[in-house]
Amino acid sequence: MRIPASMLRRLSPGIFVVAFLLLVVMPAHAADTGTYQISDYVITLEPQNDGQVRITVEQQWQVLSGDIPWVTVGLPNKNFSIENYNGAASEVTPGNDGGFTGVRIDLDKDYQLGQSFDIQFTVLQRNLLERLTEDKKWRISYTPGWYDRASIDHLQINMVSPVDYQTYSSVSPMPSSVNNNVVTWERSGLSPGSQFNISVESMDGGFLLESVPTGSTQGGGLGTSFYIIIAVILVVGFLVFWGIRKYRQAIDARNKERVRSIEEEMAADKKKREEIEKGFENYVEKKNIEPDTQGRYYDRSYGDYITPAIWAGIIASQLNRGQTSQPRTGVGTGCVSCACVSCACACACACAGGGAAGCSRKSLHECRKCSIIKASETP
Repeated sequence: MRIPASMLRRLSPGIFVVAFLLLVVMPAHAADTGTYQISDYVITLEPQNDGQVRITVEQQWQVLSGDIPWVTVGLPNKNFSIENYNGAASEVTPGNDGGFTGVRIDLDKDYQLGQSFDIQFTVLQRNLLERLTEDKKWRISYTPGWYDRASIDHLQINMVSPVDYQTYSSVSPMPSSVNNNVVTWERSGLSPGSQFNISVESMDGGFLLESVPTGSTQGGGLGTSFYIIIAVILVVGFLVFWGIRKYRQAIDARNKERVRSIEEEMAADKKKREEIEKGFENYVEKKNIEPDTQGRYYDRSYGDYITPAIWAGIIASQLNRGQTSQPRTGVGTGCVSCACVSCACACACACAGGGAAGCSRKSLHECRKCSIIKASETP
C-alpha cells in the first residue's frame, strides 16, 4: 500500500512523539548527580534449607559533591524477592535493566554535599547457592556490588553458616574471623571499581531440602522498563493504525462523493461527458490499459477498476496537483536521516557493578549525516 506524501507529513509529529516516549521510558543513564563514598558496607548471607540465600545489605554513604536522590545496589542475579527495607530508603524496587541486576533505592530526601545517610534492605536470592548433589556438597561464590566511582572505607561480609565450620572443604579467601556459626571477611580502603569475591564449599548438605520449591519471585524476568516500552509501543501502534484507517475512510468517502458529483454532471451536460470520455480514452491509451472481457478497465497504478468519472474525479486531479506542485530546494539544517531524535543523542549504558546515583559512564552517538552537515558549515 502506498501512503501519500500528505499522510506522511501528518504522521511525522506522531513518529517524533513515539521516539520521545521511548527515550523517556528507556533506562538511559546519564552521569551521576554527585560524587560519593561508602563509609561502611556490610553484607550478611544466610543460606536457607530451600536453597535460597537471604541477603541483608547495610550501607553508610557520604555525599562529597552534588546531590543524591537515589542509589542502586548490585545483586548476583535478577532472581530475587524484596523482603524489607529501612533507614533512609523510602522505596526499594527491582532495577534489572540492561546489563545491571540489583535494586534501586529511592531515598527519603535528596541528600546534599556533606550529608550522610544509612540504608538497609533484605532480599531472598535464588540461583546463588549451588547444589552438588552427587558429591553431597553445596557451594556459594559471591561478589558484592561494587562502585566504579566510589571508594569503600570498610567492607564486611558475614555468612551465617547452616553447618559446622569444620565441614567446609574449601574457603577462599581465609576469613577474618569465625565466631560460632558466623564466618566473617573484612577489607578496608577499597579503591573505586575494586571487587572482592568470597567462595565456600561444604561437605554437609543435610540441611537442604531434597527439592527446591518452584515459584515466581519479584525482580525475576524482564525489567519493568521492558514492559513499559512494550505497552507504549502497542498503544502508539494502535493509535497510528486507527489514525491511518480513519484517514483512508475519509479519503474514500470524499472520492466517492466526487465521482458521484461528476457522474451527475456528465448526465446533465453532454459536452462535459464527451470531454471527460475523450480524456479517459487518451489516458487508457497512454497507459496501454486493455479492457477485460466485460469491457472494464483495470488500472494497476490506481489499484482498481476505473471509469471515466473515476478518472476525472480522482486520477486526473491527482496528476494535475503533481504537475502544479513545485519542488522545494535548499540545504536542511535538521537531523533528517538520523536514527536518533537529535544530532547528538545520549545512548543508554549499563552501570557497572552496583551502579550508583545514575550511571558511571555516558556514551554519545552522533549520526553520520549530522557530522557531514557540521563539517560543511565549519568555515
